[in-house]
Amino acid sequence: MSIAKKYEKLDRLIHQNREDEINDLFKDILTETFELINEKIESNKTLDINDKEEKAAVRAMFEYMLELWADRAINEAKEVGYDMVYLVKDPAIKEMFTMFVIGMLDGLDLDTFFEKYVNPDKVYKDDFFTDFDDKIDELVIKHKNKFKEEFSKDA
Repeated sequence: MSIAKKYEKLDRLIHQNREDEINDLFKDILTETFELINEKIESNKTLDINDKEEKAAVRAMFEYMLELWADRAINEAKEVGYDMVYLVKDPAIKEMFTMFVIGMLDGLDLDTFFEKYVNPDKVYKDDFFTDFDDKIDELVIKHKNKFKEEFSKDA
């Protein structure tokens, strides 16, 4: 089953609040996503958000990054964010991953970052939070050099 089809099933399970099945299915989604990501890296290609399967993979990596951040696995979450900035073709999604990494660089917890900087009412391509409060510019300026340093080390 494709990543996109698995996400359709996952969304149904979420509405039914079937926690164990949700966790197992998300692990399957991540396994397939990592395979796709590795293929892209090996072939030196990017992920196209307009491709249904690749969009589902980007969603999986975004959700995985958020889960890591919420669990305070900050270094791992930042690595996912940096990888996705490199791997995604869409400028709005690149910027989204960048902003989330900058929030981690500032030492914010996920909830605080969302409360202060993310507009959850505007969702891009049905799954992504790409609209940020203008106050985030202060964080960008504050952490620009650290981001560049870590990103270039990661690339």
